[in-house]
Amino acid sequence: MTINQRDNTIENRDSLPYGSQLDAVIATISFDGSVLTYRQKGSEDWTAYNATDSLDLTGPLELQLTSNDNQSSRIYTLKVNVHQQEGDSLYWEACETDASQLKDLTDMKAFVLNGKVTVLGKTLSQSSLEERLLAVTLPSPEEEGQRTEESWTPDLPAEADVQTLRQHGGMLYLSTSDGRIFSSSDAMTWQQEGSAYSGPLTLVERTEHFFYAISEGKMLRSADASLWEEDKLDTDPACLPAADIRALTLQQANGNSRIVMVGSNENFTNAVVWNKMWNESEKEESAGWVFFPWSQDNSIPCPLLENFNLLPYDGKCIAFGKTVSDETHKAFDAMYISQDYGITWRPSTELHLPIGLEGTEDCVASTVTEDNFIWIITNSQVWRGRLNRLGFAQQ
Repeated sequence: MTINQRDNTIENRDSLPYGSQLDAVIATISFDGSVLTYRQKGSEDWTAYNATDSLDLTGPLELQLTSNDNQSSRIYTLKVNVHQQEGDSLYWEACETDASQLKDLTDMKAFVLNGKVTVLGKTLSQSSLEERLLAVTLPSPEEEGQRTEESWTPDLPAEADVQTLRQHGGMLYLSTSDGRIFSSSDAMTWQQEGSAYSGPLTLVERTEHFFYAISEGKMLRSADASLWEEDKLDTDPACLPAADIRALTLQQANGNSRIVMVGSNENFTNAVVWNKMWNESEKEESAGWVFFPWSQDNSIPCPLLENFNLLPYDGKCIAFGKTVSDETHKAFDAMYISQDYGITWRPSTELHLPIGLEGTEDCVASTVTEDNFIWIITNSQVWRGRLNRLGFAQQ
């Protein structure tokens, strides 16, 4: 409890868990004076404090402390704070149910640009019936009355691979199927980084020092997107993902930096997962990639999902998507959680996807904003949800 001697209040800065019962609480109160009495705030009768009595703390309680010489007294207001929401519950809000700009988009990728949720995808040009790129910025639920969607056509080549879009240092990066890397600060104007690679290139991640990409079964890295060299692997490169590659860069509490890479490989019935980790003692250029294979010690691998979504959330990796390869789940009926950076994956018993999303055949994209909201976007629906405790003010 914190005592504020200026305004004579006593309260707990860290609220008690949701649902705590306060109608009959045994409280030990230490004081320096002759007598301590209490009453419900607003009532007239005082009761002498006894450590064996239970107190009703569902509302503010007034404590009156009398000095040892009985010449003066002081009244404090005691308040016990309790969380009004269950911390580990996630509730979804339907922000849009008929988002017209997203209706015909395919191959969608969501990201946050200047505080706004933005979706990059492909659509058919009405004039030529050829695929073109379209970016759409979505309004937030707080913009009621001025909800407008902005859209534009980025100046990217047709070979751009939307799913390779990565963010670092306020910049956006993506690769093309003909071996080029493009960057942008606003998702409108794009410029090529370095020079074209000699083969197809799939951008995996962009860090402070390097670009990482996969090309024809090789893991590559480059400081400038011009000169590429093979990065170190701890096993056969045939285990690298060949399609549907997703990646996250995570900063661990112990100072380690880690890339989690997930993708599909036709030789595996589950998704393949790789990690690269570095720190002060092992620099990024020296660290190799580690493969997490299925084994008796790792019997809960990442499922192979269509329309695979991978997010960092609450210090964990979250994955969800359409039907798994063994068809044991419907599309988007579960979130798979990894607390060990991709080694094991379990369907979450606490985090659930919106019920309206289950079984959808729409293209689905997702992202996480700075205020810890998960945004899920389909061709018609926009949802956002947050673990309650991640929205509590930090004291």
